[in-house]
Amino acid sequence: MRDRSTPRHLQGHGSGTGSTTCHVTHVARLTGMRFISLMARKLILSDQADDVRKLVESYIQSGNLNFLIGSGASMPAIQVAGDIEAQINGLLMGGDLEQANLVALDFIEELAERNVDLLADIDDEPLVETLSNYVDFLSIIDAILFERKNILLPRQANIFTTNYDLFIEKAASKLPNVTLNDGFDRTSAVGNRYLFSPARYFDRTYRSGNMTDRIVELPVLNLIKVHGSLSWMRDTDKEIRFASDGVKLSGNVSKIDPAAVTAALGTRALILPNLRKFESALMERVYFDLLRLLSNCMDKDNALLVAFGFSFADEHILDITQRALRNPTSQLLIFAYSDANVAGFSSKFAQNRNITIVAPGQGPSIDFKSFNAILRAIIPESGAPQ
Repeated sequence: MRDRSTPRHLQGHGSGTGSTTCHVTHVARLTGMRFISLMARKLILSDQADDVRKLVESYIQSGNLNFLIGSGASMPAIQVAGDIEAQINGLLMGGDLEQANLVALDFIEELAERNVDLLADIDDEPLVETLSNYVDFLSIIDAILFERKNILLPRQANIFTTNYDLFIEKAASKLPNVTLNDGFDRTSAVGNRYLFSPARYFDRTYRSGNMTDRIVELPVLNLIKVHGSLSWMRDTDKEIRFASDGVKLSGNVSKIDPAAVTAALGTRALILPNLRKFESALMERVYFDLLRLLSNCMDKDNALLVAFGFSFADEHILDITQRALRNPTSQLLIFAYSDANVAGFSSKFAQNRNITIVAPGQGPSIDFKSFNAILRAIIPESGAPQ
């Protein structure tokens, strides 16, 4: 039976353990000062699984729902880039622009080829496993939205991601009843290359019955790819279009020709992992437009941001999230892959109280399957995807 009590984030913002709270109260009494703890709340999944479920359920059922998905979600199919950003930045700082561009292109091409295999349904175990995780994730979120009883909340979830890959799009194609809005205008096209139009985000979709006038809102998942996508292409640096073949490949680029390498990078609609980030006014504008969407979503009452596989290494996203948490009704819920990640998250959000970090504790790491299991547990049995 669902907990219908007032959501925890409307009851106040507890932080830390009971002993920490007692210590803070004791200090306040001794000094006569009003002292507020800014520690993030930490829940240990291996010891507090029921508390985690109840917390996630209360937040999701009563909040404007946003997800922040990072590269950790696409493992094991795509290994985290690791030191690629540091490698490129080191070359740039050393003045070796040509080699930095070559490293960036090699990285993107390797990733693009992996996604070609994904779209072609190549029988590769890591690809199949990762795609299955994404399919489960989308179907669970769709079911959560469909089962929502609060008619004041939109049946929408926003999925923000810095990943270039196409796992979410491919997963949605496996789920005909799931509506994914990727921001492209498909009402018209030039050469089957749809125009990117962020204004189309957040359109609400309704369906009326054949025999009655009852109108029902359909669940919609908004996919917002903050760093661009392998399926995006720049059209003369004026607009972004969807690549008709699904994955934008560079073709036969002469790697010994610096101009050819630069030109190949120039067709990409990607925010590259380096200090320069913006070599295109178009991509800079799109990037900050999409970040503004994140900021606006978090400014809403009872906004919830669920982070998975994301390190908050992007300084702009980190800054927006920190500022958004000044909204006292907003909540950040971070799922840490391992206990070793907790200290870093706690440090980044040391000045915020409305944050909860879920760590694995003595149990296995919180991978995508574990994350999906936590989400699935809050769906009524009648609405749970099989």
